Amino acid sequence: MEKIHVAIVEDLTEFRTRYSRLINQTDGFVCLPEHQFACCEDSTSILKSDTRISVVIQDIGMPKGHINGIASMQRIKHHRPDLLFMIATVYIEDVYLFEALCAGADSYFLKTDPDTIFIHHLKELALNNGRPFSGSLMRRILDVFRSQDSDESKIKPTPLQTKLLETILEGEINESPYSNEELAEQLNRTLKEITREIRAIYMMLHVNNRKEMIRKYQTWRVRLFGFS
Repeated sequence: MEKIHVAIVEDLTEFRTRYSRLINQTDGFVCLPEHQFACCEDSTSILKSDTRISVVIQDIGMPKGHINGIASMQRIKHHRPDLLFMIATVYIEDVYLFEALCAGADSYFLKTDPDTIFIHHLKELALNNGRPFSGSLMRRILDVFRSQDSDESKIKPTPLQTKLLETILEGEINESPYSNEELAEQLNRTLKEITREIRAIYMMLHVNNRKEMIRKYQTWRVRLFGFS
């Protein structure tokens, strides 16, 4: 039977060694040396083109490069939506959980989880079409979703603001962010109108920059429509 190929994107050697050992000791799975990466920049082209790879163990914080795990996953998912990502992290904070979910994470576990949990999640994801999350993380996700219910009704973008947000998001996903001037041209509006609407969106979402605006808008879309 053909083995399931797994890639690892992790800056710490100890974790790459740990996960590759566990994967290669598990029947039906393999992690080749050329599919183990210390930074996202090294992994991107391979993950987009090597269709042997079915699952990626992806760290979030990647200090050895200029792209973190979440941004990298989102870009790769745009090209290969079938590729499954298991997020491995030490973080349990809300911002990381929701950024990963909105970017397309299929599973999320803590690096402190025992090896048995790692293998269980890998098998559930790759073999059983599951979407496993560590118990503590799932509880945290549910708690945060409940706490956001009252805030959700406050996010009511106008049709123009929605089109503006979707255009900005499209540019980010395609790795070609639009300037305000380009947005004005795309939407057939004046630069003054675009600038005013972006400021209004910042106020509505309680953010101070585009990165925060995109993250919060994606989270809201997932909650309201069930897609990222």
